[in-house]
Amino acid sequence: MFTRADKMRIFSFILTAPCFSGMSGQTKAAGTGTKLWSSVMAGLLLLFAIPANANPVVFTYTGQVTDDAINGCGGLVNCGVVTGSYTFDSAAADFNPDLAEGLYSATNIELSIDGLLFFSSASGLINVANFSTVDQYGLLSTGVATNGSEATLSILLADSTATAFSSDALPLNASALAPLLPGTFQLNAGDDTFQLLGTIDSVSSGTTAPVPEPSSGMFLALGISILFARRGLLRLAGVDGIFSNLIRSRRK
Repeated sequence: MFTRADKMRIFSFILTAPCFSGMSGQTKAAGTGTKLWSSVMAGLLLLFAIPANANPVVFTYTGQVTDDAINGCGGLVNCGVVTGSYTFDSAAADFNPDLAEGLYSATNIELSIDGLLFFSSASGLINVANFSTVDQYGLLSTGVATNGSEATLSILLADSTATAFSSDALPLNASALAPLLPGTFQLNAGDDTFQLLGTIDSVSSGTTAPVPEPSSGMFLALGISILFARRGLLRLAGVDGIFSNLIRSRRK
């Protein structure tokens, strides 16, 4: 398994190779050279783009719509059963430097009412607060409702005893949220077509399949393709003969 340090050494070796460091003054067959260079760079980007041991975690929640402050229950939607889910990475970075309050990315946020999808959003934020008087866990996201309105979903769970959390670290298991239940949610339309209020009664967790590091075979194939591209670039730069002569002279 390649570590990030191994990847950096590979990257450094390729960029300092003669075919790359000597190309700046060459103009011969520039178009083809550019294509080869693009192929190599695409491979390098693939090498670094795949996260090591990424582990997406899915939290699902249930609750109840208790009111629609605009239309009342049964107007636009029933005061029905709420189900939903969202995803985050187990290694998600904390965007808030405050030691008592963490801020983390979430994705694939959904809320359904009576089994029918009502709201979805591609991304949002999870807030974890470990204050002296209260612990809080929240989800905030802006997306689109099925009636076409842009809407903001806000979920808030709180523990007034301030004993649920010992830090602002992101909880990776939903059981850590049990002391904060029940919680509340609001789903407000930007055009005031609805304003849903309700409760969050349960949260459960599951883990999706981990995103693996690239296999050794993949790195071998990438290395071979880079070597072929390197040889082609040497020819295009007009230094293939010089490079070969240099090798032969060193062998003598």
